[in-house]
Amino acid sequence: MTRPATAWRSLARKMQIDTHSQLLQMVLMIICVCNRINCRSVREAVDAGARSPKAVQAHHGCKFNCGKCSQSIGEMISEQMDRCVPSLPVLAAE
Repeated sequence: MTRPATAWRSLARKMQIDTHSQLLQMVLMIICVCNRINCRSVREAVDAGARSPKAVQAHHGCKFNCGKCSQSIGEMISEQMDRCVPSLPVLAAE
């Protein structure tokens, strides 16, 4: 599924990316070489409920081979969860 050019431009502005190639590299960058999982695949798994590197792998029907990607996947999960967390109102204690 491809996005219209305006959606890509708006995403690039939001993420402060200045060139189309940087945006494509970010979307298509391979995170897990053994299982061919890219950034987009990790984000899809997190959106579907994956909250650990192992859950991301399971979402795509695979398991870790070398495990070198687990830290990168964990960092991506944390970053995406930080973006999705709604700000909670601060209440004064009585």
